[in-house]
Amino acid sequence: MIEALSLLVVLAQTPVIRDEYGVPHIRAKSWEHAFVMAGYAVAQDRLWQMEMSRRIARGRLAEVMGAAFVASDKEIAQFGYTDAELASQVQKLSPQGRIAFAAYARGVSSYIVDAQNTKSLPAGYAKNGFEPEPWTVIDSAAISVRLLQQFGRGGAGEIRNMALLGYLQTQAKLKGRELDVLDDFAWAQDRNAICTIAPVDEDDRQPAPFLPVASRDQTVQHLAKLPKLSLFELLPGIRVAERSETTKVAEQLGAPFKAGSYCVVVGKDRSATGKPILMNGPQMGWQNPSIVHEMSIATSDFSTTGMDVPGVPGILVGHTPNLAWGLTSGVADTEDIVFYRSDDDATYRYGSEVRKFEVISRTIKVKDSDSIVVVQRRTTDGPVVLSSRGAGVVFARRSAFYKREIESHDTMNALVTAVTHGDVATSVQHSTVNFNFFYALRTGDIGYRFIARMPIRRPGLDARFPMPGGPQSEWVGEIPFDLMPHIVNPKAGYLANWNNKPVSWWPNGDTPTWGRAFRNQSLLAALPIRKLTAQDLERAAWTIARMDENAHFLVPLMARAAARHPNALALGFDGSLLDGSTGAAVYLRFVNNMRQSVFQPMTGAFMTPDNFRQIAQVSVLLNAIEGKTKINYLAGRKLDDILDDCLARAMAEVDTTPPLRYTAPGMRIDGEAPIPYSNRGTYLQVVEFFERGISGRNIVSPGVAETGPHSKDQVPLARAWLFKAMGF
Repeated sequence: MIEALSLLVVLAQTPVIRDEYGVPHIRAKSWEHAFVMAGYAVAQDRLWQMEMSRRIARGRLAEVMGAAFVASDKEIAQFGYTDAELASQVQKLSPQGRIAFAAYARGVSSYIVDAQNTKSLPAGYAKNGFEPEPWTVIDSAAISVRLLQQFGRGGAGEIRNMALLGYLQTQAKLKGRELDVLDDFAWAQDRNAICTIAPVDEDDRQPAPFLPVASRDQTVQHLAKLPKLSLFELLPGIRVAERSETTKVAEQLGAPFKAGSYCVVVGKDRSATGKPILMNGPQMGWQNPSIVHEMSIATSDFSTTGMDVPGVPGILVGHTPNLAWGLTSGVADTEDIVFYRSDDDATYRYGSEVRKFEVISRTIKVKDSDSIVVVQRRTTDGPVVLSSRGAGVVFARRSAFYKREIESHDTMNALVTAVTHGDVATSVQHSTVNFNFFYALRTGDIGYRFIARMPIRRPGLDARFPMPGGPQSEWVGEIPFDLMPHIVNPKAGYLANWNNKPVSWWPNGDTPTWGRAFRNQSLLAALPIRKLTAQDLERAAWTIARMDENAHFLVPLMARAAARHPNALALGFDGSLLDGSTGAAVYLRFVNNMRQSVFQPMTGAFMTPDNFRQIAQVSVLLNAIEGKTKINYLAGRKLDDILDDCLARAMAEVDTTPPLRYTAPGMRIDGEAPIPYSNRGTYLQVVEFFERGISGRNIVSPGVAETGPHSKDQVPLARAWLFKAMGF
């Protein structure tokens, strides 16, 4: 082991090599040595960002930043893990995993000491009046858990659906038809949804019985068991289940806050070069500095390069000499909200048993104010997220990855030496959270695995709603790894995913995500029907960043109306949301008007405009205007009349002097104009295999560092949609 006294000597003898963009390239003597140097290098680049990340993840922001951050800290205290539980997760890693966490922490701490001695700490410390503590394994573990939960969790939407049903029951026009509307808007299965694995590639091992969809009778029986809560009681539970406070603060302070991502991987038979190509764009939000970082690590045993997240040891997305890989969020329903009868703050009923809550008290220190004690109550299934004294009930979150998130790090550790499909499968079995995992091998082969600890629920229950606590709703196992969706060398010669449905038989669970209209349509449309090049993949990323995700379905509807009422503002629009475009401004208003015109006369506005936009998805809109819903939302109105009215109102709103124009979302850059078209990757890489090697290009805008010459030197690349070379 590298002792503390010799650490500075080791770092001095093997300095980190940095390229023209400041990207650290580590040449290490051993696995342990590599992660010591990695921790030191990332801290050089992002120490203040890491400080904020660890304090968000551990619920310790308010003690240095003040009372404005108490709500975020309380959310962590009420639902997060204790330090001992985080340490226990790390201890369950492989020996390599434990070494990586410990060595990384020593490297970060070493840089902190150096920065203190040279009085070069980031300005945020002096500004807020505190000094950094040594970095610990617990800090990295807390950031890792928050990262993996942010991007690799799914489900826990049951309280939202319960509130939706409660709202529908207040609408007089829907009396007796509420469940029909619910089925329209929160559909369980849509066989027309685009899948990552095409039907022609599906095998005979379809474990659809593991993922049952409730019948109407089963839904009615399930609803009869639910407690009676008002909308006002349920709404706070929705915010808690979605972790809204910590997400808001993370966006403010530059920590990961958004989930998305797209990936295309092309095999040798569809590649113009006869060698695989992989493009991946993790969409994690845009901040200054970037939410992600970049490095390469090499020892005598392995070499790897790509994207890391400050505070977390290891390369999350990248390539080795033999393997290129990418990730997108999987969106699988791996969590449930479970309710229990509870007559007091100390006990709850688990079936016929009376059990005691596990109670954990945590003290939140608040700068310039009194400390606050927060109590977390846990059931057998997990932490309590909502209580109703009036209804005598508590709701808790049950997760397939509960206290197991950090096991996923062994996937990264194993991938650096993977060479074959079997090696990849063995590596990703470590993942406890859910992702779409894509890869290309030096052999020319490509593959995909939908990875998750996917629970098997008992039949007869409706997974869209909270489950009754007790043996009657306990999970009965997990879908076996080999039966989870996966494919090697698909018949089409390539795979493309933008968080879409993995395979045709997979249902939505409690969140109506996958329907006939989905953004992957625009990604597929951007790929030429011929053998593909790396430039084709880059061009596809460029195209989808500017294209409305539902243009394929909605532009023809606007064109249909515009043809009857010619107007230059609407004619010829192709779905491109170009900055400064008047046509885009008309189109977006037209689509919003359509949603309102089709649904609101029957359903009302779902309480708020934001709720309405989220609930009235384009898949439902298309089904409604084509008469494929259980409720007749047009109610005798002619579609053309609706389209004409929606377009007329949209043009009236835009046809001003001067005309209103669309402003594309942009990446904010301190002291500069935003970079337009932020619907790209926070990190974007394109990797190609060649006869004698592998070559990767990527971009991490605005730069690899949070201050200095490399804090914004990738901005010109981002503005011009250019990439730089990755390296070992």
